Amino acid sequence: MALPAYKRAYVNCLPTDQDKRGVALEAAEKRRKRLNKPSNDWCMAIVMDILFGAGPWIAGTCAVASALYAIHENVDGAPATYKTFDAPLAIGAISTFSAFLLVSKIQANLACNYNIVTEFNNLTGSLVNLALWVKSQMVSTKRAVDALSLPDGSGGCYRTNLVGMTLASVPYAVKYVGRGVKIQPEGLPLGQDRNLVRKYVEYTTKGSVSGAAGSMTPFAALVLMIGEQIDQIQRSEKKDSEYAVLFAQLNSVTAAEGAISATSGYNPPYIMDALLFLVFILYLGLALVSDLIPNNGANAIWIAAIVALCTIVFFQISDRYWNPMALRSKRSGQVPMISQMCVSTELAITAIFSRENVYPLQPFQEGAAEAQPASTPFLLRLGQ
Repeated sequence: MALPAYKRAYVNCLPTDQDKRGVALEAAEKRRKRLNKPSNDWCMAIVMDILFGAGPWIAGTCAVASALYAIHENVDGAPATYKTFDAPLAIGAISTFSAFLLVSKIQANLACNYNIVTEFNNLTGSLVNLALWVKSQMVSTKRAVDALSLPDGSGGCYRTNLVGMTLASVPYAVKYVGRGVKIQPEGLPLGQDRNLVRKYVEYTTKGSVSGAAGSMTPFAALVLMIGEQIDQIQRSEKKDSEYAVLFAQLNSVTAAEGAISATSGYNPPYIMDALLFLVFILYLGLALVSDLIPNNGANAIWIAAIVALCTIVFFQISDRYWNPMALRSKRSGQVPMISQMCVSTELAITAIFSRENVYPLQPFQEGAAEAQPASTPFLLRLGQ
């Protein structure tokens, strides 16, 4: 099968210096792994959901039910004591409230999942729009849009530029921040250019901003780099309205990222989760002591496990998926849309900047557009 055009652009794109060649090959290998994710193992994902979502609660419920059943059968006076906890009205009220809390939390978790995926899609769409607008305003004399030929990690080469590498790095940075892992700039698309890596590290290093103890966030650093590149492109150009559109698209990118950060960063008061677990445990304990064990004996153990499976386990599984950015693409029980959007956005931006501009813009020159006077005057003759 023939390689895409952007991989067949140049035959040789490696530097001649051996040290630089090694660094370039390492960055290219990271690109290959980034763009070729292993397929999702659905069976393993389901096993992980059951193991970490259902497993702890089912095991804990069976252990507590077994202990209470042993006490009921082997301790004198335990059956009579258990009957004193028989309060159907109180247990009914607790079960109703715990069910309401569980359903509310499940809905909230799934809503967070949906909102993050939606805003991430808006983020990547705005980045592609921004790339298209930058491509339409490209002038060959600007360094930020100079074509670069880089190894693709699969034995070929592809073409891009500094703006494209920076734009393609934004989704990965947002994903890794949402996952809570440290970003290695060499693993981002911009990692194939030393100057971009140096500038990114400079902006994200603590104390890099004068008078500030902290540092810029990865997203803020990338946005600043994109803004500088757009500013360099439009410098000395007389196209204010066109570049206003570019910054409007950049504003859409920051708005989408803000919505993602707000959704993924918000946590309700911790006491609410603690009370949720406390209410459910209280309900399950009272149900075991007052009804299940006295009326069902040893069968109360597996009945209690089913009750837990049909209630708290659903919440625990939904809690695993509330932040889709935290899921690994190879073991996700949900389609790994975040990782897929990161890859598709990088490929789209690379395709945009890899093609030659059929109608390139020429640098604006003062006086070039001035109208020249006609050689002879034009006379308008009306009917005689």
